[in-house]
Amino acid sequence: MYLQPARVEHPDRRPGSFCRVPGRIYASLPLAGPSGAAGREVLRGAELALERAGGAELVVLDAAGEDRDARAAANARRAAGDPHALAYLGDFHSSQVMRSAAVLSQAGLLEVTPVATFTGLSGSTLVRLMPDDAAGARAIARWLEEAGVGRLLVVHDHDEGYGIPVGRMCTEAARRRGIDARSRPVWDHDEPMAGDVGAAQAVLYAGVAGSGAVGLWHGLHALDPQLWLLGTEGVAMPRLTRELSASAAARTRFFGAQYAPWGFYGYEAMALILDAIAEGDGDRAAIVRAARSTRDRDSLLGRYSLDADGHTTSTAYGCFAVAGGEVVWESTTAER
Repeated sequence: MYLQPARVEHPDRRPGSFCRVPGRIYASLPLAGPSGAAGREVLRGAELALERAGGAELVVLDAAGEDRDARAAANARRAAGDPHALAYLGDFHSSQVMRSAAVLSQAGLLEVTPVATFTGLSGSTLVRLMPDDAAGARAIARWLEEAGVGRLLVVHDHDEGYGIPVGRMCTEAARRRGIDARSRPVWDHDEPMAGDVGAAQAVLYAGVAGSGAVGLWHGLHALDPQLWLLGTEGVAMPRLTRELSASAAARTRFFGAQYAPWGFYGYEAMALILDAIAEGDGDRAAIVRAARSTRDRDSLLGRYSLDADGHTTSTAYGCFAVAGGEVVWESTTAER
């Protein structure tokens, strides 16, 4: 699916010709910066769904910037205070959703977040379309079991909001599969690794790729060329993958909740919103009820339902390899 650059709507523009019902849908996404390309693809997918089905006026707000969490909160307040607002598509980052969900829940305004994965996200009007980090930990454990890995070392960064809890979830999920799993913080630059790696058959890094990621990967590969080098989605960065040797790349796998193009998530988020608006007949509370009562919905992302907390029941999770310095899709796993 080729996604054209997004058309950014002016927040105060008059409804376009495709608007057939009164009301507005707000989209809060990063349109610039490191996440700008992904945010624009999500937006274009949402626009395609709106243009195809018709619906409310789309108001697009940029949530990028060093103050991105504060901007998301401000965008949510703007939507919540608009008496014509029917729903909110966003935010992109989990830390942003934590801020916007509190505002939108209080206002009773439906929020559909297409791609946020933090396990602790909650809100009385929140719907999330990606499996959370706990589902990711279970997916990694399934892959390890299928790959015949019996001994695992989980290495996490020092981020209390991501690396530490995700590392813990991965360790616990592996143990539930009968895998001998240990965990520890990432090594300092001059700290020896061999004693900690020991007889592990795989090392999983949970966290974000920093400046030492390339050295870490090559150092582990030098210890044992047959060692699986695994990483959560925060590690699958070009600054790492482009520097990997061919042999290290062959033993590398990354795991992430995104297993379809970004635009698919934007399309489904908008399609769900439009269906909920139609069923709710323009009433905020009814729109929320319609969205969160979704069961066995067929979509571009496959069939899914929403649980009592508005979270997708889908457990589909992506496994990615490295080829030619690029991250490439290898397979999709689903819980069983």
